Amino acid sequence: MNAEDTIRRYLQTHSEATRPQLAAAAGVSTVRAGQMVARLCRAGELEEAGLQASGGGRPVMLYRYRAAHGVRLLLHVARSGRAWAVRAELRDLCDALLHAESRHYAALAATSLDAWLDSLRPRTGRLQEICILPPAGDSAPTLCRHLATRYACPVRELSPAESVAEHTEETLTLCLARACKPSAAFFCGGSLRPCGPLWLLPMPAEWEQLDYADHTLAEEMTSRLLAILCCTLSPRRMVLHADFLSPKLIARIRFNTSAKLRPLPPPELIFAELPNPPGDDTV
Repeated sequence: MNAEDTIRRYLQTHSEATRPQLAAAAGVSTVRAGQMVARLCRAGELEEAGLQASGGGRPVMLYRYRAAHGVRLLLHVARSGRAWAVRAELRDLCDALLHAESRHYAALAATSLDAWLDSLRPRTGRLQEICILPPAGDSAPTLCRHLATRYACPVRELSPAESVAEHTEETLTLCLARACKPSAAFFCGGSLRPCGPLWLLPMPAEWEQLDYADHTLAEEMTSRLLAILCCTLSPRRMVLHADFLSPKLIARIRFNTSAKLRPLPPPELIFAELPNPPGDDTV
């Protein structure tokens, strides 16, 4: 979690705080905390809550978090047989889940979600951003344009890696799924940055046609990709989400990646399951 997220979380759990208190919570200088507080106030996330006596000195300003200010809407879209399954998640600016619902649609046109999303708006406060997690098929660009116009906020498509990425400094998140191209996102300098088209990197096979039952090839492909990303981005931590891992294959990938990086020390390598597709709960 970066310093600004720490300030947001602190003010969500403590009704009010001064700049020195926020600096101590975030582990930064009072000057740096003041700069971040000023930026968050300009953005409308924080507001001044009045002056507090400071034990004989000049009174200091108290700040509080405007809970209704920042809400992001994440739309997880996936095929469900011949229909579309869509999960809507409302999250605050610290990425905490506020509310979630799922729906199924026979077809996904630009206006398909309007009535449903309109019903969610009273709970959201101000929508800062709408993110769509592919695959939304050929309808994705049209859907993005429609939602941006209807709700007057930025709309963008997220890669699978961006949707599960940790907001921990110098952490690279990588997603590998059967019949899909890999995606990655790197959290560095306080912001999340999607990586470029990883399928263009030199590999012994195509990711979409890779048979993950062939552990030798899956090990080599994955280890080579991890090594390339380590050498180009130098992450401190790497989190690999995949749907083909076994304890034995994880051990082989760790060994192969370390061998490829030798004599460089490998980053902390964490293996995790891919998140589930949109649920079947219909509200």
